[in-house]
Amino acid sequence: MNHEPPLITQAPLPMGVAMFKPLPRPVSGETIQTLEKLLREAKEGRVSGLALVVLHADGRFDLHLRGAATEESNQMGVAGMLAALQKMTLELY
Repeated sequence: MNHEPPLITQAPLPMGVAMFKPLPRPVSGETIQTLEKLLREAKEGRVSGLALVVLHADGRFDLHLRGAATEESNQMGVAGMLAALQKMTLELY
């Protein structure tokens, strides 16, 4: 019978070491209010399309074109909106 120690061993954590989980990010009330306002306006027929950039808490982002923003006749208008968004972002600080 072979009584050799296993090839992989894990060292015990030293006393006084604690494992921590990252703190959750706070909920953005401003983001929620904006989304609720846009939803109300869309339900009333005042918003017909979206060009949307979504930033996730983990740093990922999504890009969405929805509704009238996807129509060929609105291409230049949507491109202009996105250029204005880029300018606003660069002027934040």
